[in-house]
Amino acid sequence: MTDSEVAVGVTHVADDTMKMTGCGSCGMYMILEGAPGKSFVCMKCRLIELMEEKIRGLEMQVESLVEFRKGFEQIVEQRHEVSEGKSSDLQMEAGLGNSEVRLGEESGQWKHVTKRTRQRKRRASEGEIELQNRFAELENEEGAQQVVTEGDRARKKRRAVSPIGKGEELMEITPNMSPRRIQDGLKRITRENGNGKNLQPEGTGDRLENSTVTRKRQVYVIGDSLLRRIDRPVTRADPENRRVCCLPGAKIRDVDLRLKRILKGAGKNPLIILHVGTNDTARFLLESIKGDYARLGRTLKEIEAQVIFSGILPVPREGQQRCDKIMTINRWLRQWCYKEGFGMYGHWEAFMDRGQFSRDGLHLSREGNRLLGWRLAQLIKRALN
Repeated sequence: MTDSEVAVGVTHVADDTMKMTGCGSCGMYMILEGAPGKSFVCMKCRLIELMEEKIRGLEMQVESLVEFRKGFEQIVEQRHEVSEGKSSDLQMEAGLGNSEVRLGEESGQWKHVTKRTRQRKRRASEGEIELQNRFAELENEEGAQQVVTEGDRARKKRRAVSPIGKGEELMEITPNMSPRRIQDGLKRITRENGNGKNLQPEGTGDRLENSTVTRKRQVYVIGDSLLRRIDRPVTRADPENRRVCCLPGAKIRDVDLRLKRILKGAGKNPLIILHVGTNDTARFLLESIKGDYARLGRTLKEIEAQVIFSGILPVPREGQQRCDKIMTINRWLRQWCYKEGFGMYGHWEAFMDRGQFSRDGLHLSREGNRLLGWRLAQLIKRALN
């Protein structure tokens, strides 16, 4: 076999492996290796589909905001009308009350005086002033003795109520004194006396210890193994009230079964962010995944919390078929969350780089973990504010 025959054979082999394929969306032709599927879509058309999906989601959000604004404006107008009606009635009553009719000093005629007219106070004559000396009882010895006796009786009553021993008048406790002031005074008395007795009134310590402290809103981030190593950026702002619950290998059903136990003692109206569904896309069909999401939604409505679903990330190692399935689920999940009253936050465009994933193509690298943690922290900040 000559060299020309070998070259012709290699050309035929290359023609068999490389084929001209047209995009089913835009009609552009591309040379690809192997035989692609029947419905081949180029990368540019996929990005356009993602942008259209994002625009539809934004349009839905704008519509909801417009409806909310209209309702809010109607409420404000109603309250404004009610307040205007009340203010007009009050002004009429005030005008009638402030205006008075009095007899003029010089002319002897009736004169109408409004609230804007400056009025001069008439000095009462000396005959109209009634003078009284409230210390008149102290002028005689009997009155002075009576006042002293009443003062001793009141002092003895306060001393009997006070926990201090007889003969000690270092502090008198009145009903208007605050518990903090009572406690400070008792500490001062104990320090001065040096006897070490507990002079605190009964029930004061219980009120101080059982005083309720306002608790901040709790935040829970629950999901599968993709939440590893994101607890630091998520909980840095408030470590006491933020929790990251990572369940390796968890599916939607597993989160549904453990959700109430995880949120035990979460307080009133917690913020729950759920990142789950990656493991379901590898084993179950679309209808089964949708049913699992619906059951999880019913459980969340029983808890009465603010819920935000985090979109499923791409899986580079599985190829285009798995990515198309995940995109379909994310598109359905956004519509379902809008219908059920939940929030939806997608990450697809932010994780298109292969370097954000580890070697297995499923879990995130350190860079990917930092990016996901930062995005969830920003989401929590916007949701709480």
